[in-house]
Amino acid sequence: MTYLTTRRPIRNLFSLHNEMGRIFGDRFASHEGGTDTEETSWIPTVDISETENGYEIRAELPGVSEADVNVSVTDNLLTVKGEKRQEAETAGKNYHRVERRYGSFQRRFTLPREVEADDIKAGFSDGVLTLSIPKPEAVKPTEIPITTGS
Repeated sequence: MTYLTTRRPIRNLFSLHNEMGRIFGDRFASHEGGTDTEETSWIPTVDISETENGYEIRAELPGVSEADVNVSVTDNLLTVKGEKRQEAETAGKNYHRVERRYGSFQRRFTLPREVEADDIKAGFSDGVLTLSIPKPEAVKPTEIPITTGS
């Protein structure tokens, strides 16, 4: 008989990350807690960076097909979800350890209010999803001339 064990030490780190984001007002607070985490089989890791012109989110999705990934924005909540499908061919194999994760996943991020959802670009290459989120141009104040004697 073969016994497989699954360890999930990373979940505690995600909980800590979410709590730190709540405390310090993280601009891209992640929403993995509650039902999202419980309903998913694994959570892809992400890097979030900021430049003068925008933000970039890079999610590692090894073994995931581009067709199995969906990105959407509702209000200012960006959602990345999809599925990593298990290999179909397992006949004749007696596994001693299975550490790779399969199944559905979902990540949510709160975007800054001023971001326009229509301007977000997504690319997928070599198992990495890249989301480019441009910052809007700064609103310039309008000068109003003052007339004398009015």
